[in-house]
Amino acid sequence: MDDAEIIKLYFDRSEMAIRETEKKYSGYCRSISYGIVGNHEDADECVNDTYLRAWNSIPPTKPNNFRVYLGRIVRNLSIDRCRSASSRKRGDGAEPVSFSEFENILMTTDDSDDDLNTEELLRNINGFLTSQKQLYRIVFVQRVWYLLPVRKIAELQGISESKTLSILYRMRKKLEAQLRKEGYTL
Repeated sequence: MDDAEIIKLYFDRSEMAIRETEKKYSGYCRSISYGIVGNHEDADECVNDTYLRAWNSIPPTKPNNFRVYLGRIVRNLSIDRCRSASSRKRGDGAEPVSFSEFENILMTTDDSDDDLNTEELLRNINGFLTSQKQLYRIVFVQRVWYLLPVRKIAELQGISESKTLSILYRMRKKLEAQLRKEGYTL
């Protein structure tokens, strides 16, 4: 079933919408969530909460890209769960996930008034990314979107952790410069 048909099921308030969403996007949502929370049980809860959040937000929202819409929901829920867990267990020795690394550059809101600003920012970021080397784009997305630890990115890309950190630093500086050039204040 294609996304337009699934969204129509949401608008019709058919419970099949959730079943079809799960059938098509459960693996995608679980991979995003697990990459952030690092725990299958928490990831499953975040994915289930994603379906509920989609059910409660569609309608009135009609997402242009359903996959990205779900990805954003599950990512935000997973980050919230991770932050909540880390605030309860401060100092347990786990490697902290850096949420602030690109936060000042990539902060967006869910307010519909800011949709045009968000779309413009995303176009600028996508334009920036397409001008970068493939390895740099992959490292950037793995860190910023999937919040993978530097160690894991280095392992997946077959490069050292120091090279991964260097790529991320350079990408952050280049993106900041590009966005300033476009008139964004950071």
